[in-house]
Amino acid sequence: MPKNLHHIMRLMPAIFWLLVVAVSVLMLIELKPSTDGLPYIDKFEHAFVFMLLAVTGSLAYNHKKPRVYAGLIALGALYEVLQALLTVTRQASVYDWLADIAGILIAIGLMTLATQSYKQK
Repeated sequence: MPKNLHHIMRLMPAIFWLLVVAVSVLMLIELKPSTDGLPYIDKFEHAFVFMLLAVTGSLAYNHKKPRVYAGLIALGALYEVLQALLTVTRQASVYDWLADIAGILIAIGLMTLATQSYKQK
């Protein structure tokens, strides 16, 4: 592994937890209801964010990937419950949670493809 990449990998747990904190804050802030924009764009945003969390989490904790994925699924559910309980302008959505899970599944697929590609070299 190149030296620079090794240093980045050592920082990955900190990067992962920094992202978890940032996403937690963003998921729980009040938002004005949006009437314009693309339909279902929020589902793509949920999927992208959880894909990013799953990739960084699996890089940070390579030998604990199933725990990382299970923890992120639980975190997505917790976000939805907390949005319903702690905010006025947001509500819980099973569909948002399913989009979170879809993002995690996409990350698992990408990580599997990357691992297979790396092993073939």
